[in-house]
Amino acid sequence: PTKTVAWQNVISFLEQASGIELKYEAASSQLDFELKLAKGHYDLAYTTPLQFHAFKEFPGYQAQVKRKSQPIRGLIFVKKTGPIKTLAELRNATIAFPGLLDFAASVVPRESLNKLNFDIIPQFLSSQSEVYKGVANGDYIAGGGTDESFRALPPEIRSRLRMLWDSPGFSPYPLIAHPRVDFFSLTKLKRAFVNMIKDDEGEKLLKYIFVENGFEVAKNSDWDEIGLIDLHILNGTSKKSHAE
Repeated sequence: PTKTVAWQNVISFLEQASGIELKYEAASSQLDFELKLAKGHYDLAYTTPLQFHAFKEFPGYQAQVKRKSQPIRGLIFVKKTGPIKTLAELRNATIAFPGLLDFAASVVPRESLNKLNFDIIPQFLSSQSEVYKGVANGDYIAGGGTDESFRALPPEIRSRLRMLWDSPGFSPYPLIAHPRVDFFSLTKLKRAFVNMIKDDEGEKLLKYIFVENGFEVAKNSDWDEIGLIDLHILNGTSKKSHAE
C-alpha cells in the first residue's frame, strides 16, 4: 500500500482498539504541515524529531509514543559499480542529499559526519528519489538516504546502488499530542499503540509503516539530543567559533 493508505489502515485499527474517534489528515507539503503544527491545528501528529523540538515549547506538543528499539539512522550510498569502496574516500567530496531539513536522510548523516570532523560538500536536491536516481546514473559520487527509503526503491534503481555507511542511531519519530487532548484519551491511545504488535493484524500493519518492534511510551527528554544539533553550522549559515 501507499504511505497514505498504510497510515489510514493503522489509524482505523487504533480507532477500534482505543474506542477513540480519529481522523487522518494528510498535509499537502512539509511547509503546510509545519505551519499547521505552529498554529496547533493537529490534536495528534507523527513528526520528525526536529519538528517536535521546534513546537514543544509553543504550542506545547508533548511526546506520547515512539518506535521501540528502532533508532533513526541515516546512510551514505554509492553506485555499485563506482570507484568508491570506503567512506574515507569521500572526505571533501560533494554528496547529494534530499534537502536541508530532511531529518533522517540529510540532517542525521551530516550531523554524524560533522561530529567525526569529516568534511563534505552537501548538494541539496528536491527529493530522495532524485538523490537515488542521481547516484545510480553517475551524476553524483554518493548520496544520503535512509534504510527504509532504500528498501522501498524500485529494483531497477536499488540494484545499481550499494550502502557504504550508516550513522549512529538517533531517537525515532515521535507521536506528539497537543495539550488540549485529555489525559484519559491519551492513555487509551498509548495503550492501543503499545499493544498493536501483540495483535496479528496490528503486527502486519506496522510493517507497512516501517515499524519493526512495535511502539513504546515516550517522554520529551528522549529527544534532548536534538537540542545539541546546530543547524546554522550544519547548513553553513554560520561559522564555528574557536576559543583562543
